[in-house]
Amino acid sequence: MQQEDSRLASPIIFIGPGRSGSTIISEVILAHESLAWPSNHQEYLPRTASVNLLRRLFDNRFWRVTGEKGQLNQTRFLNSLLPFAAEAFPFWESLTRTEIDFSRGFLLGEVANDDERRRIRSAISRIVSWQGKQRFSMKITGPGRIGYLQSVFPDARFVNVVRDPVATVRSLLAVPFWRDLGMHQLWWTGAYSEEEIARFETLKSDPVAATAFQVAKVMKTTLEEAERCDANLLTVHYEDFVNDPGKAVQEICAFLDLSVSANLQEKLRNTAVHDRNRRKQKPDAASEQAILAIMGEHGR
Repeated sequence: MQQEDSRLASPIIFIGPGRSGSTIISEVILAHESLAWPSNHQEYLPRTASVNLLRRLFDNRFWRVTGEKGQLNQTRFLNSLLPFAAEAFPFWESLTRTEIDFSRGFLLGEVANDDERRRIRSAISRIVSWQGKQRFSMKITGPGRIGYLQSVFPDARFVNVVRDPVATVRSLLAVPFWRDLGMHQLWWTGAYSEEEIARFETLKSDPVAATAFQVAKVMKTTLEEAERCDANLLTVHYEDFVNDPGKAVQEICAFLDLSVSANLQEKLRNTAVHDRNRRKQKPDAASEQAILAIMGEHGR
């Protein structure tokens, strides 16, 4: 038990609404050689712990070849076969009890029961062990799920990545998944009052307003939950990272008690950092005003 607990000390959890910049920022930090994480392979084989040995094949003391999420920059040949950190929702769903919707639930007020906690911690310990690392890290998007995760990892350190809400909404609307599934329904569930559901019904025919409504709820509940749970949380603004990536990485590493290692620095040098707030066409004034008005309804 002592050995298992040492592998799970002070885990690192990146959170943030979708399209907030959490991928590019977390990929830089998670390049640290001491960190294990659920991989894309674990996503395909959620119940097979030994799949984590594949990371050792590509990432060891002789060579280091890892993949990255394809949404950012041009990826290398056969990128999808290389190990990279993944949200791995099928993995989490395989560990949580039936009534916990880890993929889409806000999980406000939910905590892991004893069996669930042991099951999750045992699975995570195996990931760290099979990958040959010292510390666990992960990234998930959408609701923070802070209370639930804290019930499993009491000493977790959360990095909450946020972005200008207008840019976040605009970016979500460009994603095929969101256009198909999230634009006209409440994609994340379990946190809305009857009044909020009624309000959404008046907005759901408007993609901009419906998306802004959901982004605002995620951002608001994440901060409220962090305060209520007294979480060890650092909020990082995507715009600050873009303006000075090196400084932002140093601040994140200091918060995480993580060295700015050579591997991490190499990943940062090889990562093209663009201000994606400016790359795409800005929304018309009416859309921008609508987004800001809905954010104001949620106190954002």
